[in-house]
Amino acid sequence: MLSFSRSMSAVVCCLAVAATAGCGPANDPDTTLGEPTTTTATQAPQYDLTGVPGTVLEYEDFGERSAELSNTGATLYRFVYESTSGVDGSPTAVSGVAAVPAGTAPAGGWPIVVYGHGTTGVQADCGPTLYPDLIGYQFAVQDFTALGYVTVLPDYQGLGTGGGTHPYLEPRTTGNNMIDAARAVHNALPETSARWAAVGLSQGGQAAWAANELAASYGQGLDLVGSVSLSPPTDLTPLVRSGMDGTLTTPQKELLPYLLYGAQQVDPAVDPKDYSGSVAEANNELLLTCQGGDTEGKARAVQAMTPDEFAADSAESEQKLLDVVGRYTLPQVRSEVPMFVAYGAKDDIVLPQWTAEGVERACALGDSVVAQEQPEQGHDVSDEAAMQFLAAVFAGQSVPSTC
Repeated sequence: MLSFSRSMSAVVCCLAVAATAGCGPANDPDTTLGEPTTTTATQAPQYDLTGVPGTVLEYEDFGERSAELSNTGATLYRFVYESTSGVDGSPTAVSGVAAVPAGTAPAGGWPIVVYGHGTTGVQADCGPTLYPDLIGYQFAVQDFTALGYVTVLPDYQGLGTGGGTHPYLEPRTTGNNMIDAARAVHNALPETSARWAAVGLSQGGQAAWAANELAASYGQGLDLVGSVSLSPPTDLTPLVRSGMDGTLTTPQKELLPYLLYGAQQVDPAVDPKDYSGSVAEANNELLLTCQGGDTEGKARAVQAMTPDEFAADSAESEQKLLDVVGRYTLPQVRSEVPMFVAYGAKDDIVLPQWTAEGVERACALGDSVVAQEQPEQGHDVSDEAAMQFLAAVFAGQSVPSTC
């Protein structure tokens, strides 16, 4: 079915781990992980990058690894494609999984949904496509494929393919990764349409929002119809300030080591030790493992933290971190197509007022936003209205903005 030729040998995966997902998909946040599907090498594979975003560097059959997914009748591939770093504009290799529905493509080709996953970690072995169950995201792939979309799940830069350069929550990078996932699949599968949507939860919701903003300048050759962002972080400076004044919630404390690591990838002048108390520093390796890895150990470490565990050691360090994460804030430019944003009033990770303020800024730019605050939900929100929005924009229907 794939029309390109294989340029390298089958994908070489990274370190074997066994973990449980902690901040994973809403469908099954307690999914138990198996080991990555290949464990023969610990070195990150190297790729001959072309400088052309969306170039497929290699691919392999994924269906034989996941009986549950292949039993849906979908054709599954794990592939590595070329994208662009949002930090320095350099070409990068990113891995992903694509699922093609069973049957004959509709007139105009299969529409594409690129699904951005939530936080899984910052290390290479935290890429969902290294696991047969996609760290629980198999449910998202199943659901969208069943609806007749070619469904793509990217790992994001630095996850899955190795390299140790995942700039956690830097939105330009993940936005580019989402766009190039759609581009790679559209280029490789002639039965796909150029029409696509960006969808995501949490970190993936931020990625989908960023993809919408970047589509006009970076997404040439594709036709983005809309984006769906569930519980997206739009401004991380309040999270940094909460670390400074000792008001972080427990799940926010678990995310701070990831945020500090990611900030260091964006600006090497950021030293996580400048923001880590004795407990965080002593447990750094534990806290940076994939979400869910040694859940009990992480919980004990977080419980032992003082309220000011992540306070900066100086005013200069505080400003340095605020400057870096301030560059992540969304929106940044006016989006060209409608977006759906849902968030929970009881969210203790991405606080609802942060998302509401992001929506207000988007509305002020003139964006078409369908925003929904769900009064009884926390970080995991219902996607029922989001699916209705998605069906409408793919059908070319007008979707009234709530701005």
